[in-house]
Amino acid sequence: MKKNVSLNLNLQKHGLVIVVAVCGVLVLALGWLVLLGPKQKSIANLKLQTAAVRQQVADDLSRAATARGATGAPTIKTADIYKLETAMPSITDMPDLLLELDQTANAAGVKLQSIQPAAPVDSGEGYATVHISLTADGNFYTVTDLLYRLRTLVYVQSGALEANGRIFTIDTVNLAPFGNQLQATVTLDTFVYGTAEVVSPTTGQPAATDTSTTATTTGTTTTTPAPAGPTAAGATP
Repeated sequence: MKKNVSLNLNLQKHGLVIVVAVCGVLVLALGWLVLLGPKQKSIANLKLQTAAVRQQVADDLSRAATARGATGAPTIKTADIYKLETAMPSITDMPDLLLELDQTANAAGVKLQSIQPAAPVDSGEGYATVHISLTADGNFYTVTDLLYRLRTLVYVQSGALEANGRIFTIDTVNLAPFGNQLQATVTLDTFVYGTAEVVSPTTGQPAATDTSTTATTTGTTTTTPAPAGPTAAGATP
């Protein structure tokens, strides 16, 4: 009798252990289905999206590199005649040139001491170069602002030409102490479309005209002096 009771108790204990184990497995399986399963799918979707974005970025970078390698300068898509005429006029118009330099200097906050433009020189490529030397007083920031303004009067934005004045190229900049400020001597060039009113690029002098006959040769040279720039600070031509 005692043996039968002990056997029944052992069977009950083993059965209880099995039931607990089965219940634990069911709970784990249910938890995975309810909680971990959707998370796994979400993680997989995020990985796919990340890979797609990385591929898109790589494609964009590749296209940008190809575009940069195709040309070293921006392509001007459209530029109307007025903007081109503003950037490179067909006449020298020295008073307007001096006035533009004076206004640019005032906007930058520097004080002009002198402007010395030279006569236009034919480049031999369909345009003339006007060499200019100017002296201005200011601090480091105002002189830098002057150079920036001169360089950005003409620029290209999104493939389109923008011209707020003549085009200038800076050749040299020399700085020297001037009291509590700096004195900047700047040499720069501007350009005129065409070859009118120009001088020889070899001699730097206006072209000469010779009048001669068979019996007697008479040389006649006409010289046009270089226009003089304003020498007073803030002078308006």
